[in-house]
Amino acid sequence: MKLAIPRAFTRALLDAHSTLGIVFAALFYLVCFSGTVAVLADEFAQWERPDAPRVTSASDAALIRAAAEGYARARAGGSKVETLIVTAPSDLLPRMSVTAYDGRDERTWSVDAAGHVLPPASAPWAEFVREHHHSFNIPDPFGRYLVGIIGTVLIASLISGLLAHRRIIRDAFRLRRGGAPRLAAADLHNRLGVWGLPFHLIVALTGSLLGLAGLIIGVLALVAFQGDQQKAIAALTGPGPTADRRAAPLPDMRPMLATIAARSPGAPVTSVLFLQAGTRGQIVSLTTAEPAHLARNEGWTFSPEGRLLAKAGFTDGGVGMRIYGMITPLHYGTYGGLPLKLIYVLLGSGLTTIIASGMSVWFHRRREQGRPAPLGERLWEALVWAQPAAYAASAIGVLLLGWPPLPLFWGTLVGALALSNVLPDRRMVRQVLRAASGGLMILAATAHAPSLGAGWLGVGIDLVAALLGVALLYRSVRAGPLPGCRAERRRSDGRSAGGPMEAGPTGW
Repeated sequence: MKLAIPRAFTRALLDAHSTLGIVFAALFYLVCFSGTVAVLADEFAQWERPDAPRVTSASDAALIRAAAEGYARARAGGSKVETLIVTAPSDLLPRMSVTAYDGRDERTWSVDAAGHVLPPASAPWAEFVREHHHSFNIPDPFGRYLVGIIGTVLIASLISGLLAHRRIIRDAFRLRRGGAPRLAAADLHNRLGVWGLPFHLIVALTGSLLGLAGLIIGVLALVAFQGDQQKAIAALTGPGPTADRRAAPLPDMRPMLATIAARSPGAPVTSVLFLQAGTRGQIVSLTTAEPAHLARNEGWTFSPEGRLLAKAGFTDGGVGMRIYGMITPLHYGTYGGLPLKLIYVLLGSGLTTIIASGMSVWFHRRREQGRPAPLGERLWEALVWAQPAAYAASAIGVLLLGWPPLPLFWGTLVGALALSNVLPDRRMVRQVLRAASGGLMILAATAHAPSLGAGWLGVGIDLVAALLGVALLYRSVRAGPLPGCRAERRRSDGRSAGGPMEAGPTGW
């Protein structure tokens, strides 16, 4: 008996897929594009500040000295310290730093290989790249929740699109080019969606869990701990500090480091976290690198006296804790070094192309039906092609002028959207923003090139940025002088149809 999927069911799924895509397309694109860039945030930090001390490993003495000197720096002038973090070097980021948080402001200092605290060597653009994907730079927890919700809706969109494809196996390698624009865009959308589906589902699911972690902990507290959120947090991250705020010295880390060395020989410490530092209620959480496990790290929580209170169990705990420990490495691709990160960048670029081509299909369909949306098309072109320009402009502002990246990024993006309302058609929007993005990427690479000590990584990033900029400029120039805008506007308005598919969001 042949199992047939009812066409009405397929149509309902396709309608749901289209609705989710249209309503959330802009947010999907912003999250996926920013995530593709954020995969290389550690590499961008090294690119941005090549003058920061390069540290490949941290001894126990260096960790202890960094904590003591960082705490002294943070306490200078009578400031309190709620949280103190010593970040040790890793294979992905050979830098060492110490960060102090007083409840309102955060200060970070560089640390050399001996553990001595040095003047700050901050990387504001790289940090912006990280935070933009993490929360759209919206204050916590609202930004994280928004990104988590977008990830959840993206999962629904991916699954509905998969189930709505009745001939997924037969069409797996079908890619029609040079024919009807809508069919070419649909093939690109479907093929990339099918080929990259495992990756897309993994990053969407892990992104949803990371963004909504606070809400998940709240539900866990309500269901399993009678509403006690602190117990719910402790179940995932270990015990927290007590309420005793009387002054006390920083704990002696030597017995803690000895315990870790005995229980996990050869596992280097990657970070040390002091909560309620300098009080009797303080606790210390250390993280060790565990390269043999997908979680990539393990957590250890100690009392001020050096007694082990809890081990997180990311490597040897229950199934739930092991999965919890894998979420961040799976989302950011930090479990396979730079080669895997580059694969994540390629797959992430494919996901952004899926979103862009999906909207291209919708706009083409509206034109074929005599219901064009010229303003929507111009705005969409601006959103798609302004992303490289916005990132490049914010990097240039930081490198050359020391300006904060946040207003530069959003100012460039809003300016591009406003420009799209002035330019007469979508083709001109695309060409102008391609050229602007290409020129700004070349300028960003040129602005950084004189940096001393950039090394192979810095040179590589400059070279790739310059080549991408040249490619964008070439594509803009190759399109030739814009023909009569009136003719293009007539096509956009649906008065004429046909012609070859123009290079748009579905490709360069």
